[in-house]
Amino acid sequence: MTKEFFDKNTWIDKYRYLFLLSSSKFSYKEMGMINIAFCYYQLGDIKKAKEMYENTLKEFPESEMAKASINIINSSKEND
Repeated sequence: MTKEFFDKNTWIDKYRYLFLLSSSKFSYKEMGMINIAFCYYQLGDIKKAKEMYENTLKEFPESEMAKASINIINSSKEND
């Protein structure tokens, strides 16, 4: 899984701007976790998607993308 890979290879995110020429403010680990959550959402597994977004927020409390996605899930449940 993405999280375990980046937990074992923290240097990738730490030096991504040097080795991978990435200046994104998102770490690869955060992007990977968000992408996994999005995939669950697209597959219709809303519970698993929300859980993954919440896990992302545990690792990255300032993740605006994860916060916004949880808000979307919560608001869509209210409209059902």
